[in-house]
Amino acid sequence: MILKNKKTEIRFKNLPLLLKDMEKKKWIIDSFIFKYKKERYIVILTLYKEKERKPSKYAKAKVEFVKNNNTNHSIKGYVDFYEVRFNNVIEFCDFFDVESGNAMRDLFKDFSRIFSDFIPKEKIITKSDTERKLIGSRAEGNNPNAVYCYEIRRNGRKSDGSPKRRRIENSNKAQSLRPELYEQFCSETNLSFYFSDKKELEKSDNEIREAFASR
Repeated sequence: MILKNKKTEIRFKNLPLLLKDMEKKKWIIDSFIFKYKKERYIVILTLYKEKERKPSKYAKAKVEFVKNNNTNHSIKGYVDFYEVRFNNVIEFCDFFDVESGNAMRDLFKDFSRIFSDFIPKEKIITKSDTERKLIGSRAEGNNPNAVYCYEIRRNGRKSDGSPKRRRIENSNKAQSLRPELYEQFCSETNLSFYFSDKKELEKSDNEIREAFASR
């Protein structure tokens, strides 16, 4: 175990920079490419919600490693400033095709050293189609299959009469999955974007605009 004190130099030097930039740009989720043992993975990094229970007081973000050639296959963990941590060692070894041997401590240290070289310093908005879809499916943290936008609605008002604001998770999801529609309505923070897991309910940008204008 790595002792976390003021004298310990953090391994993930870019992570504090990335987290700060995400906060500045109002994103709670990001993605980047990670290469390990000649395989490519898409890392989905998600910030913890304010009252969300963390697996450790040192945890800084959740991470999900998604196989680039099979996005239905992934493994989840979390990061602090020193290591990537997984709940299940056997699952880790199976997913990354590594032999556990008798040196698990060194295995995770080696993995984290490699991982540190791939953490970006800033949040890049422009992503590949695959990364955008993955981010969009995970941004709100509820139903990952709800990726089909069908409506825009106003959020009503609070008890004091002020308008309810769109949640940052919903903004991130809409910006990832429907960037042009989001760009048109993003300044109206009282609006939220609605998504379904039923493809037949999906509407085009024009259909959503027309339905909203007719109300």
